[in-house]
Amino acid sequence: MHLFWRNVVPRLWEPFAGENNKPGGEQPWAIPKAVCHAIGREIKAGRRTVPLSQARSLRVITKHSGSYKAVDWLYFLVSVGEVILADRIPAHFFKMFMHLRHAGRLIFKPGSMTEVQLRQADKLINLFFQAFYTHVCAENEERLRVCRPTIVALLDVTANLRSCGPARSFWQFPAERLLGKLSRLIRSRRFPYAALTTTVSSKYSAELVTSFAEARVPGAWAAATGKPIRSENQDPVGTFSLSKEPKVDLLPLRRAAARLTGEELSRMQAVLGLEGASEVPEIIFARRYFHLRLSNGQIAGTASSSEEVEDRRRDHLVRVCSHVRQAGRRGQGEVLAPTNVYGVVHHFVHHFAVVLIDDAPMSFVYIEGVKTSEDGDGVSGLSEKRRETECFSSLGGGMRYVNAMAIDTGVGTLFLRGRQAVLHNSEVFSI
Repeated sequence: MHLFWRNVVPRLWEPFAGENNKPGGEQPWAIPKAVCHAIGREIKAGRRTVPLSQARSLRVITKHSGSYKAVDWLYFLVSVGEVILADRIPAHFFKMFMHLRHAGRLIFKPGSMTEVQLRQADKLINLFFQAFYTHVCAENEERLRVCRPTIVALLDVTANLRSCGPARSFWQFPAERLLGKLSRLIRSRRFPYAALTTTVSSKYSAELVTSFAEARVPGAWAAATGKPIRSENQDPVGTFSLSKEPKVDLLPLRRAAARLTGEELSRMQAVLGLEGASEVPEIIFARRYFHLRLSNGQIAGTASSSEEVEDRRRDHLVRVCSHVRQAGRRGQGEVLAPTNVYGVVHHFVHHFAVVLIDDAPMSFVYIEGVKTSEDGDGVSGLSEKRRETECFSSLGGGMRYVNAMAIDTGVGTLFLRGRQAVLHNSEVFSI
């Protein structure tokens, strides 16, 4: 499987990018160099708009594809590739890529695969092969360079999954991450191996002492370090739990309870009415929090004044599970259809709020919707569709409260051709 991510996906990029074309004309499947450079700039610019939990590195693919690690190719395949290749490669090549993308989303996800999912992944891989040998190879001797043995290895993917279990049980990403950490521990270029041995020994000795002391003699360790005794997985003081299973928490607040006034009050009264509160008071006090820990462990935060820092990642654009009214079929009247709503949580202006109504706490998030061509004022925060990708024009729509438990995840985007394209959120593996 590691050959698949390190060799197959890079080889798929070559026929698209046209980097090895012969002088005197481009191959019919190649992307012009100007488009390739534009794709590289778009990926690099997405560094600030993609949460760190989704992608650690977003580099110019046309320059650094040779140093892309397996985890980089994984994110390119299941998320980035879909939005940057759409409308830039012929339809049959894009369809071929999407077969591989859908298979990758099924194979590389936490949890076990069902027999139905395994058969579906196998079907998608076979569809990819049919398109690959029809449109890429095309019985052309000049294209034999893209027919690598690692391409054929894809046929063994489902057999390997049946023999070895889920992909997470034998993936190579933890090893790559460890190698990346080890290279940063080398302090001497003259004696790299000796320096690495010394640094690793000191690092793990310190971790062993710390873990032993915290577990066996916590009182003595707290007295020696001046840090309070902390039990395993203990939440910070001030954490408010919205639910235990799945675990969703509001992390420590930065302000005391405050009275809601003006638009905040009117919007809170409106949403409480929708939530079925029996009595909505005219004066409402709310405790404000500025970070939400979702059930998948991801932190959805608020934008701060330091957002302009170049290396800061955006984690305040969230996706909310909602519904819209649609006309039913065969005269059934209006029905509720599930949909996604997108909004931004800003620092000091927007927030996560906890309100005590009918002797029960209720939590809401004050968000600013996104603007789309279909929803110009951004009141609803609904997105528009470009092929299979959800996108929107800009931030800065209308503001409202929504139930915090309806937040699905924080999302990343790439700015492409005047639109912010929402990237697929790949689930993070545990190492």
